Amino acid sequence: MRSLAKITIISIAVFLVGATIAYATEVISHPVKSGYHINKYFDIVPNDKQGNRKVVLITIDDGPTRRAEDMMDTLNKHNAKAIFFINGMHNKDAKDIIAKEARRGFTIGNHTWSHANLKQEKNKDLIIKEIDKTTKLISDLTGQSPRFFRPPYGASSSYVRDLIKKDNMIFMNWSGSVKDWEKSARDEKVFTKNVLISLHDGEIILMHEHPWTVKYLDNLLTKIEEKGYTFIDPAEITE
Repeated sequence: MRSLAKITIISIAVFLVGATIAYATEVISHPVKSGYHINKYFDIVPNDKQGNRKVVLITIDDGPTRRAEDMMDTLNKHNAKAIFFINGMHNKDAKDIIAKEARRGFTIGNHTWSHANLKQEKNKDLIIKEIDKTTKLISDLTGQSPRFFRPPYGASSSYVRDLIKKDNMIFMNWSGSVKDWEKSARDEKVFTKNVLISLHDGEIILMHEHPWTVKYLDNLLTKIEEKGYTFIDPAEITE
């Protein structure tokens, strides 16, 4: 009886070891995909089907301005990373801000030099200059080339998108906005409603560095969190 029990125990142990090895092999052969990508609707989607979809991305256009410092403080309060899409021409008015944004862990994106409408611009040399000049500025101030590009007004062309791809940048428009360029959005209720009314998984939220945006940002982020969303780090976006 003892011999039979011993053989049974050994058999069970061998089975468990084999099952463990088989499971490990299965996991290795089917690794979990990390990170996120941008779909054709400009939403953030997890690379793995089981990944967290209840995320949003904060993007802030048309800086740098001094107001970015207050925005960074508010973002940090909510553990929210963001992309600051800058126009190179504004750097002269806030020369230390881009470097500060990078040091504080925020991402700097290329939004052209002068906020030019690249879809309407026919001079290809000017288009290249608008993009390359801003890329150089960001690289000089942060030590890194920008990973993201956003065309002013969301307007581009196949030529522009090909340029961005060749420059190893990710093309990013948006899928939601506070619409803070509209006069009505200077009312906080309208400002917040503009986002919450269509808030959805993976939304890329557009805003600017306006005084009212700075003022209302804290409450907006709180409302988004109350809906169960977290804020994605742009570093997690792979394509």
